[in-house]
Amino acid sequence: MTDSTADTIYTAISFAPVQGFIEKSRKLRDLYGASQILSHLSAKLVTYAQDSNFQVISPGLLTVKEGMPNRILLMGDRPLNRDEVKNTLLMEWGKILDRCRLWVERRLERDYSWSQKEDDRNVQKGEWERWKSYAWEVFWGFGNTVPNAMEDLETRKLKRDWTAINWVGESSSLSGTDAIVWHGLGQKNDRPWEWSRHKEAVDQFYQNLAQALETESTEDNLLGKFLSPSERLSIPELVKRLVTRYEDIGQYLGKEFYFESLSEMVRMPQPEQRGHWTGWFMGDGDSVGNKLKELANDPHNIQPLQDFSNAMRQWGKDFKTNFPEDLGRVVYAGGDDFLGVIYSTKPKAPISEKCALEWLMGLNQKWQEHGQEITVSVGFVWAGHSVPQRDVLQHCREAERRAKSLGKNRVTIRVVFNSGQYVQWTCPWDYLDILTKYRDRAGGQNWTHIYNDWATLKARHAIRLQDQSDQVDNRIAMKIFELYFHDMERFEQSRQKIFQEGNDTPKEVIKWLDDLVNVGWQLCSNS
Repeated sequence: MTDSTADTIYTAISFAPVQGFIEKSRKLRDLYGASQILSHLSAKLVTYAQDSNFQVISPGLLTVKEGMPNRILLMGDRPLNRDEVKNTLLMEWGKILDRCRLWVERRLERDYSWSQKEDDRNVQKGEWERWKSYAWEVFWGFGNTVPNAMEDLETRKLKRDWTAINWVGESSSLSGTDAIVWHGLGQKNDRPWEWSRHKEAVDQFYQNLAQALETESTEDNLLGKFLSPSERLSIPELVKRLVTRYEDIGQYLGKEFYFESLSEMVRMPQPEQRGHWTGWFMGDGDSVGNKLKELANDPHNIQPLQDFSNAMRQWGKDFKTNFPEDLGRVVYAGGDDFLGVIYSTKPKAPISEKCALEWLMGLNQKWQEHGQEITVSVGFVWAGHSVPQRDVLQHCREAERRAKSLGKNRVTIRVVFNSGQYVQWTCPWDYLDILTKYRDRAGGQNWTHIYNDWATLKARHAIRLQDQSDQVDNRIAMKIFELYFHDMERFEQSRQKIFQEGNDTPKEVIKWLDDLVNVGWQLCSNS
């Protein structure tokens, strides 16, 4: 137990936008780069606090920079100065931007308008300088106890710490905060209504940029190629992409930006072979903020907070390090949040649905190895080979949010077809094994039987999914469930877990069973 004294002051620090910075990622490479940038900035704030003689209560595992959370709790004989925190964050962010900008300017050798000219210093900022100054909000609170510091932080968050920029023009895609990067960005004539005049120059810029990025780095790994000539990026998007180029930029910033070379992920069909399906999983701990407040209830004991942070961060490190190489790769694992891919490296041996599902069924048990009383919600996407990576990531985020919104401590499985259509099903972790309980009329596991029977009953309106009335008869649907799953007693006992309170109406039960049949047929029919 660590006792606080009357002279001890606690400082709580956070910065934003974190979720938005990650969610705007278009590709897996962007997502990884965004995660590494956020971890890098948090680590620099922690280092600054330590150098200023503050004890770091959380995050734990300070020697591991990857996955460093953006919420920092400190203990000292004074509050950590807010301006110093903000200046440290902006300085480190500025170093990243400078490195990326210099790389582009040196490689492409053009007359750029997006950076500040010597004559403009102390007069007006260029596009890169605006992003240096106004990309982040910094929040800071303090108190004589941990709960007081955390509450003060939340109160100060209600007042935005952000300065709007008078961006040129009026189009979000051409000259707003997400303005398209090209060498003429920031010119006085860079106006939306004159954009057609610049099209040829922009096209050439991206052709040259794509070529420069692929030079001496042509291997096609899990993160994909650096840039397609048809892409159009904003400055932050370009930065997230560039920091993953370790040999030129990431190495300068620190070894935490290194993402080791990966075997090629096979998705697209080979000659005379079908394309590979891949599994993508995104998870997040449930109600972590509430858990931290609960652990901070004792104003004289910070040990529970330290133990929790250490345990979660150690779990994330172990989860990524020990993930089976023949199954895929964890892209990032920050402790209570993680993202990974299940894929095959062999053109003639795709990962099977059975293999992916077996791993998913063991994920909750793996999660509990951290030993903390906190649950996890996961979105799992089984995607066809033609589904763009950008769309797959969006499906992952939506599936995870659905798992959260339907009660937490559960998984949403979404099967996404090459056409873009999908089926999905959400289930509590401790009832996920219902997929293994299925037996057809002959005692086997041929899901086609229940799929066909279910489809026939829907076609004959014996099972009414489209009925607008809440007065739906679900007896036939439940009889089908009993016939094929033989699990009525456990189902009735688990209703309160499966459905949100008061939402286990006959209509919702039928919808849940319909999702179960559709997802089960897609994932288990070849098992």
